[in-house]
Amino acid sequence: VYLIDEVHMFSNSSFNALLKTLEEPPPHVKFLLATTDPQRLPATILSRCLQFNLKRLTVELIHDHLAHILGKEGITFETPALTRIARAADGSMRDALSLLDQAIAYGAGALRDDEVRTMLGSIEQHHVIDLLNGLADGDASALLARTAQLAEQSPDFSGVLAEIISTLHRIALAQAAPEAIGDELDDREAMLALAGRLAPEDVQLYYQIALIGRRDLPLAPTPRGGFEMVLLRMLAFRPDSGQGDTPPRPAATRPVPATAPADGATPAPAPTTRPSPATPATPRATDASRRASAMADVRSQLTGKAGAAKKTEAAARSQQTPSRSTAPKPAQPLTRQAPQTPPATPQECSPPPLTDEVPPMPDYMKEEIPPAYGNAPASVPAADTPETLAVAESPAAAVETVAAPDEWETLVTTLELKGVNLQLALNCALKRRQGNHFALSLAPGHAQLLSKPRENLLREALSQQLGEDVTLSIDVEQSDNPSPATRQKQRQAARQRQAEASIEQDHTVQALRETFAAQVNPGSVQPVD
Repeated sequence: VYLIDEVHMFSNSSFNALLKTLEEPPPHVKFLLATTDPQRLPATILSRCLQFNLKRLTVELIHDHLAHILGKEGITFETPALTRIARAADGSMRDALSLLDQAIAYGAGALRDDEVRTMLGSIEQHHVIDLLNGLADGDASALLARTAQLAEQSPDFSGVLAEIISTLHRIALAQAAPEAIGDELDDREAMLALAGRLAPEDVQLYYQIALIGRRDLPLAPTPRGGFEMVLLRMLAFRPDSGQGDTPPRPAATRPVPATAPADGATPAPAPTTRPSPATPATPRATDASRRASAMADVRSQLTGKAGAAKKTEAAARSQQTPSRSTAPKPAQPLTRQAPQTPPATPQECSPPPLTDEVPPMPDYMKEEIPPAYGNAPASVPAADTPETLAVAESPAAAVETVAAPDEWETLVTTLELKGVNLQLALNCALKRRQGNHFALSLAPGHAQLLSKPRENLLREALSQQLGEDVTLSIDVEQSDNPSPATRQKQRQAARQRQAEASIEQDHTVQALRETFAAQVNPGSVQPVD
């Protein structure tokens, strides 16, 4: 049995050679010709073959077959991860198997939902549901805020519109025939809830606007701007009944101001309740006045013209000052031995947020604290104060230390990590270490590397390297301390600059320039180890 995949890619000579075999095939040989474009096959080939049009496989069949394969191979997996792969395969088992191999390699031998979602570049379904809920409420601020959250993940906004279109299709099915909605995507309840909130004519209009917006998205100056205009267009336009009395949006879609008259009619909770079309300008005027009032408040706060705001801020500072004395003081002798100075600088006027952590150690005390990664307690000089001796005698006390970047980099390079897990460790900067707790920061540009399983692997590697159990916390934020990856890039850039300077100062290069007007090609200089 010979299986030839994508047979339409054969050349004419190949088809002629195959035709001779197909005309008089041996009785013990069978040819299976697979193609996705049968129109490109010669008629002489098609006339000698039986044609079978294969249907697309359902998501359930692909999911069950992939689960059977992973069970035979002994590979752990999460059910939502298999569902995502089955949906991305679009009915093709071959594509599903290819994506499965990529996901196993990406997840270092396991299939996890967050890693598969990152690999496929898809967005979470709750983002789409939140956008549709914002449309149902008529809340433009919520839509723009959700779009800003999506933009932080650098999504394909055309793909987001495709998800919205698919979800609107399921909502329309739920409105017409609720029994036709299955729960294979684990979103049946959400679809039925949105079907009750959105009017059928609104769903059809949103669907058409999303289709046209996705087609015109490449023409927008930026994908995000085009996506936001599609959402705002859904809020601006309303279905036309053809009788000249286009109904407005449901009353629940307009937030009622706090100064609304008490005798106004309260809208019913049903989503189809609509206000009288005779007063369409009242909500707009109310919105405009509310926005103007809000802008005036913001300007007064930014410019500092309101004297009451300054008095309130001063009162808040005076209230916060004694509260700092109530914080735990087990490590105060390590961090508060500096001479008292009057708190006259502006930086000291606004106290940092109160936490249970010990404040950072001043520079003049760093030599008295053992290295960040040392396991043996440091010796205490006899001339130390009683407070310092008390802390040294209690190893269990939480001592907050800030390790040098080179020490953290040295520790990371000794960890038993590979692949994406190693990249997570290299891109994390150490903010502080308090006892056995490591507080790390990860730049927002590398937030896709962070996941709970990878964080656990990093914590286990640190515990194994240090020989003691440690705890770990990773915050996605910009840090003043450079990460090991950043330090490596800085060293590479410094070596590159040094190599270019050496070439510029080379006597041979200078002679070639003076004699032949030669030039060094940009990018051709590389540092030599």
